[in-house]
Amino acid sequence: MTITALCIGPQGTTDTLELPDGYPAQRQALRDLLGGTVDAGVYHRRALVHVFGEGALAQGRELNVAAWALACVWRGMDIGYGLYGTAVVTGPGRDDGGSEALADDLAEQVRAVCAAVHEVLVVWRAQPPAGEAAARAEVLAAARHHLGATAA
Repeated sequence: MTITALCIGPQGTTDTLELPDGYPAQRQALRDLLGGTVDAGVYHRRALVHVFGEGALAQGRELNVAAWALACVWRGMDIGYGLYGTAVVTGPGRDDGGSEALADDLAEQVRAVCAAVHEVLVVWRAQPPAGEAAARAEVLAAARHHLGATAA
């Protein structure tokens, strides 16, 4: 048996992922996919965002702008730290330590935010932002706008 999750690439791409249902196999699958120790963040009460947890900056992993923007809009605040490398979004944690499947409405939100961030990143190739503050503001505005469109 498997659970459905979404994989977010550093460029804002998303792929559906089937993870094993049992905790030990699920945890190992996440370790294999993310490349080591896994940290899970709660940015939405019905979801977990799993990321590489062994000093991402030192490991040379790329900033995952889409995962960061998703975490920010779900939390309703500007997260002061980055999320690096591939991220996996699942449903909430279970009592046995594993995760539930990601609900369809949240999967739609993840896809919408990632598509918005991907569009911004494509534009930045030709027209880079004026600075970090402008970049953060632009990404979050696009993410919030697209997230609002999925809720309507």
